[in-house]
Amino acid sequence: MVQNYKILLFIISLAFCLKLSANDSARVVRVKDGDTYVLRKGNTDFTVRLKNIDSPELKQPYGYLSFVNTSKLLSGRMVSYDSTGKDLYGRVLADIWINNQRLDSTLISNGWAWHYQQYSSDTLLNSIMKLAINENRGLWKCGMIGICPPSLWRGYNLKYRNKYCNGCK
Repeated sequence: MVQNYKILLFIISLAFCLKLSANDSARVVRVKDGDTYVLRKGNTDFTVRLKNIDSPELKQPYGYLSFVNTSKLLSGRMVSYDSTGKDLYGRVLADIWINNQRLDSTLISNGWAWHYQQYSSDTLLNSIMKLAINENRGLWKCGMIGICPPSLWRGYNLKYRNKYCNGCK
């Protein structure tokens, strides 16, 4: 167990070292869910989708927990971000830092989100997710039993959601 904490400390330290200076900063005025936020820069509000992660949907098991914990962490706070374009829904895709720490690594480490491996090959985030799974954090509290990523959950009908994505009891 002590070894796992040393590894986590090393990974987080590495994440601090790898942080490039962000291009911009804004205030978080609303958390829509674990990976989508409304930011305000000057008098302009815009919706941002955090890259590299996928958090549970609000109605999905652990979705509300992810939303609440992310809200506590971000609401009203100033964040730094690097925009990398827009997604299909017109949201700004971005990397976000809070207190010079990568937000994606924090959310994954606490078990509030998945590393979105379909769109990200970040090995650091992959390692952080494996550690969160091994330590049963957040949505991983029962290991991988009854857990399905939001990308699957969104595609399932109610019957399959109840069968495969009901979380642990």
